[in-house]
Amino acid sequence: MKRGPLEFVVVEFAGRIPGRRIAPELHRLVDQEIVRIIDMVVVDRAADGAVTSHELRDYQGDEDFEAIDPAIQAVDGLISERDVQDLAEAITPGAQALVLLFEHRWLAGVRAVVAEAGGEIVLAERIPAPVVDAVEAVVHPAPVGG
Repeated sequence: MKRGPLEFVVVEFAGRIPGRRIAPELHRLVDQEIVRIIDMVVVDRAADGAVTSHELRDYQGDEDFEAIDPAIQAVDGLISERDVQDLAEAITPGAQALVLLFEHRWLAGVRAVVAEAGGEIVLAERIPAPVVDAVEAVVHPAPVGG
């Protein structure tokens, strides 16, 4: 079976991760086979820049983290300590983040169909949402007074 590309996403919060608020959307994406969450790690970056990471199971008994449910991840432990250190550079000191490694399941199907038709996906590049928002604001500015 062809796989979709894997991607790291770092979701930062000024306080604790609001697991009960984000869990339903994560479950929806997994249940509808849009993505497959390969691994998840909670990363804390202290005000002094020190980085610590924890698996979701380390928060057993905490309703916010239990709502995310480690069972929706395919494999535990694939995000390495080196990955955490590299990705933590993007996290604001004093913040907590959820690091997700996920597979684009929807693209796996496209990849299989393209391969059956004799083609090959040769490039997939992510454009960050803030960049898209900025370009859209220039191309389609909001009406004055609206």
